[in-house]
Amino acid sequence: MKKVILSVIIAASAGSAMAQACTPDPIYADSLYGIWPDTTTNMAPGMVGIAYEQVLNMIIPSDAGLIDPQYVGVVLDSIALDGLSGMPDGLSYACNSQTPAPCSYLTGQLGCAIITGVPTTEGTFPLAIEVTAFTNIFGQVIPVPQTFSGYSIVISQNNVGILEGELIATGSARAVPNPFTTNTNIEFQMARSGQVKLSVFNLLGEKLWSKTVAGKNGLNKVPYESTDLQDGIYLFKVESGNDVFTGRMVVRH
Repeated sequence: MKKVILSVIIAASAGSAMAQACTPDPIYADSLYGIWPDTTTNMAPGMVGIAYEQVLNMIIPSDAGLIDPQYVGVVLDSIALDGLSGMPDGLSYACNSQTPAPCSYLTGQLGCAIITGVPTTEGTFPLAIEVTAFTNIFGQVIPVPQTFSGYSIVISQNNVGILEGELIATGSARAVPNPFTTNTNIEFQMARSGQVKLSVFNLLGEKLWSKTVAGKNGLNKVPYESTDLQDGIYLFKVESGNDVFTGRMVVRH
């Protein structure tokens, strides 16, 4: 089965069965199918010695033809995770199974998985996802094992001191999902807790939104809602102490 079909289920594939290991983000509840983040956005970066967290959200379509027309009529019943290889040392994964079987996900339901831990080694770590898709062909359920790549986790060296140095990890500030219609999350990794100011601007530099939050050690997510924005490109800024990071986000209705 084509890679793109089962990349939809990678978000479901995250480790050992664990009750309520994560909570699906309702921002994706109205989507027909998909995986968030996708391989374009990719996994959040991390730093050695700093708590890491990445929640994966997914919806699996029951009709494989929604993803690739050549598979019209091929029914996807469920997806099971067999393994996730290439994880950085210090990280592990867990999944909220939707059936009594471990790490099993049903079609049409918003599900999630989570990668957590404290990385111990820097580098770029490609992830290989080992899954089994259960399809229905002429009334018979057939397991189809697949391996998929395209995701990676980048872990950088922790050069942050206790009293000085950067507070927000370089390159960690991003909007997920991006592009988005109404709701997104501004994400950033912090080396230690501290006050963080977030702002959104148009391309003329006019401030449209701002919020100050108490940042925590590790991954931070701040929801942003763009109910009044027109389609286009906007800038967001994340500030804490002497650290200032900017990024672009795209609104599409």
